[in-house]
Amino acid sequence: MLKTFSELGFPGRLIAVEGLDGSGKSTQIYLLKRWLEQQGLKVFFSEWNSSELVKSATSKGKKTQLLTPTTFSLIHATDFADRYERQLVPLLRAGYLVLCDRYVFTAYARDIVRGCPREWVRGLYDFAALPDLTFFFKARLEVSLQRILDGRPELKYFEAGMDLGLSSDPYESFRIFQGRMLEQYLAMSTEFKFLGMDANQPVEPQQAVVRQLVAARIDLGAFAMGKKA
Repeated sequence: MLKTFSELGFPGRLIAVEGLDGSGKSTQIYLLKRWLEQQGLKVFFSEWNSSELVKSATSKGKKTQLLTPTTFSLIHATDFADRYERQLVPLLRAGYLVLCDRYVFTAYARDIVRGCPREWVRGLYDFAALPDLTFFFKARLEVSLQRILDGRPELKYFEAGMDLGLSSDPYESFRIFQGRMLEQYLAMSTEFKFLGMDANQPVEPQQAVVRQLVAARIDLGAFAMGKKA
């Protein structure tokens, strides 16, 4: 049975957000980060696919559309392992609040929908402890799609799942692909004790709930700057 960082005795705590593209999870964790920093707490932020070790390779592979589901999965696993070893674990040992925009659950959902075997995908990440809190932002597909298009004119190729040949229409492909990912997330929600959020609501009410849950479940005073772990 996988354990959380708290259960493993780490002084730090890891909070992750998950959800479909356009669910608003990145906005919510950014606002949470600002709120925690304003209280003078030790905070570190990390996001999916941001390791300098593999970032350029991922970008090149996406542009040339050469990534198979397996190579896509392996690259993201390498990215995560690098950040886990170099950033997340050391800072959690040092008593930080670590905020992650996506965690291993993104791979569990996305890679499996792309056709990778469930046991194989989970095996790639079996070294990773579980977050102490995982927020899952559930939004209707139409809401997610509209939020994405409000920020840019068109969907990205992989974001819409165009590599899977689901539909020649990127918008229909998005609905099918993201809908299948939603099914995976919902199947995981009980297993990993996700804190479900109604992501169809305005930003401010959601953030108020996020802050309440974090304050109720984590002793924030223990993470003040200057306080030893």
